[in-house]
Amino acid sequence: MIKSILLSTIVLNVGLLLGRLSGFVRESIVATTYGTSSQADIVVLMLTVPDLLVNILVGGAMGAVLIPEFNSSSGNAKKLLFQAAVFFGIVFTLISTLLYWQSYTLVELLAPGFEDTQTLQASVGLGWVMWLVPLTVLAGIVTAYLHSKNKFAIASLGTLIINITIIAGLLLVYFGFGSIFWVAMFVLLGGALRLLSQLISVGVKWNPVQSFDSILLNKGILLRYMQALLSGSILLFIPVLARAYASYSGEGSVAIMNYSTRLIEFPLAIAITVFTVTLFPRLSDSFTNNKKLYNKLVSYGSQATLGISILIMIALILLSSHYVGVVFNYGHMQTEDLFTIQQLISIGLFALPLQGMSFFLTAVFHSQKNTKVPLIINSTGLLVFILIYINSIFGNDLESIMWAMVCSYGLTFVLQLFLLKIDDLRIGQVFLNSEFVAGLLVSSVTLYLLVTWVNNANFNSIITLFIAVLVGLISLVILAVFNQEFRVLIKNKVL
Repeated sequence: MIKSILLSTIVLNVGLLLGRLSGFVRESIVATTYGTSSQADIVVLMLTVPDLLVNILVGGAMGAVLIPEFNSSSGNAKKLLFQAAVFFGIVFTLISTLLYWQSYTLVELLAPGFEDTQTLQASVGLGWVMWLVPLTVLAGIVTAYLHSKNKFAIASLGTLIINITIIAGLLLVYFGFGSIFWVAMFVLLGGALRLLSQLISVGVKWNPVQSFDSILLNKGILLRYMQALLSGSILLFIPVLARAYASYSGEGSVAIMNYSTRLIEFPLAIAITVFTVTLFPRLSDSFTNNKKLYNKLVSYGSQATLGISILIMIALILLSSHYVGVVFNYGHMQTEDLFTIQQLISIGLFALPLQGMSFFLTAVFHSQKNTKVPLIINSTGLLVFILIYINSIFGNDLESIMWAMVCSYGLTFVLQLFLLKIDDLRIGQVFLNSEFVAGLLVSSVTLYLLVTWVNNANFNSIITLFIAVLVGLISLVILAVFNQEFRVLIKNKVL
């Protein structure tokens, strides 16, 4: 079991790593070209709002609902795929039409601190990129189908495909061959290419009459989708509100907050989220067919998620100046802006284990086809974030926004621990397992000592981060060795 999960994780991780690295290149080109100017704020809004909408409308919700259905009705999986594509494609084309029409109002809501001219410019570009939404919804449906068949390679390259296309558009602007609105056209092109690559992987041969001879997309699926959509969107609105609040802190503050949250999301995506994505199809299948395996997957998944996220948090807090410098120390970025970003991520990284665990435990709820409880929990977390900020508990600057995010994710994690119910398994006891606690302690101390030494060795930033990655892998192996099943696997396959 572990071997299969590891192989799937590696395949998916390579694809997502390439996608995230290309995303860093994209952000670096934005920072190099526009710095922290008002134009940077507009470009950031153009690139992040479609990402937000896609993550809300597709992200966890589409996979959480469709993967269990694809697994439980494998004989009719393609039929359900076609029905979902037609239904959601029509719905979100209509939604995109509405968003295009109301793009000015959308900018006013998401960046209320913008000047009138800035709002007008942003609304034009944002209106065009809204058409990415139906393309990505369709890609999300196809991705859920591929994941249900444990096919991760092509789907994992989707982010890379769209980022490379966006980078091409940004480079045209950088070298003076177009305006920022050319970027919108390349965003749409990237979305179309991503969808095409996935359709080729599925090998679609659509018979419209046969695909609708019986309706599989029922009310139960749509209800669970709406609950999962609202649950996921609520947590995603936290960084959106963070950028909105940041717009009151002066020109360039939206860009600074966006750059900071991106640096936190990067390790979350490549090292933590990817593990949950590969595990989820097995969780949804074993919940129905093998409860013993299900409990084991939840236990190991929880320990791996918490352990990996804590190790990453320790390393990046120690190396925050190198981390920020490698990505953003180019072009029009000022030294004081880099220092501000470094301060923000030093706070935000404390939320990394909390976000990682919240993401994994949400997947556990969804594997049980329970989408109602995560909706309630996430709504509470969002409410706490808003109350902390509007009551100025930590102040009203950018750092206070980041602290409010940490508190919100912390509450979400605690509520999940209390409300998650699994037969014959107490999720809280999983983290108190003596082998896991000992492994986490030994690996964390090892990582801290080695990374501190690397940080004091005065290597350049790229070499420092490269060595830190190697040290992190060593620490991860130390943590894994404390797992009995991993030791048995190594003994049988290697020794």
